Amino acid sequence: MDQRSSWQIQKAVFHALAIRELKTRFGGYRLGYFWAVFEPLSHILVLSALFSLIREDSGFYNAPFPVFFATGILSFFVFQKLVVTSQNSIKANLGLFGFRQVKPFDAILVRGLVEFGILLFTMVVLAWLGAWFFALPTLPHDPLKALLVLAILFSFGLGVGFVTAVIGVMHEEWAQFINTLMRPLYFISGIFVPLAALPEQYHVYLLWNPLLHGLEQFRSAWIAGYPADQTSLLYLAVWSLPALLLGLVYFRANRIRVLMS
Repeated sequence: MDQRSSWQIQKAVFHALAIRELKTRFGGYRLGYFWAVFEPLSHILVLSALFSLIREDSGFYNAPFPVFFATGILSFFVFQKLVVTSQNSIKANLGLFGFRQVKPFDAILVRGLVEFGILLFTMVVLAWLGAWFFALPTLPHDPLKALLVLAILFSFGLGVGFVTAVIGVMHEEWAQFINTLMRPLYFISGIFVPLAALPEQYHVYLLWNPLLHGLEQFRSAWIAGYPADQTSLLYLAVWSLPALLLGLVYFRANRIRVLMS
């Protein structure tokens, strides 16, 4: 008979699932965890080079474009990757649910935490590379605010991720629609151009997007003097906390059906 406490069992389940997620993502590559950094780094370098060909004055508000773009794309990934990768979190672990200690909730949460941890690790490595190798001002202006923004984006992505995890099992035909929806969000969330540089008549429409608020607030925490007065961290929280609650409620209402599908 297992004499461990409930917390010890839960901790062991989380640890085992996290190791499994890391091995699944990186175990098949010789370079392993290097790809976690290389993928966003190549993304940033290629688009920065293309952007420098388009604009003579590359960058915004005293921030070089690589720094501006990196803060936007990496904070966007906190939401996007949780939403997309959660779709397959239950299916990928179906064989483990025969053990009564392992629940679909654990699989979704651990996958989200692993993705978030990888992104945080990537941000630290890229900031170090930017400061050391590229001589760019890559250290955050307000680290505590930057972490707060990322935490709220994480809760937002996790809430939506609980919904997409259920959809990925019960309504597979909708999974492609979710992936397609991420593409326009990529362009209307301020990744390439700051809100202040866009025509004012469109601001009233763009500001409905909570991710735009998140990216702008994250940049204001990272880049000194970055203008983010039109956006609000509270607005992002007003979206993320109900999204997390509704995601948990939706998952709980369908937790039996996802195992029977």
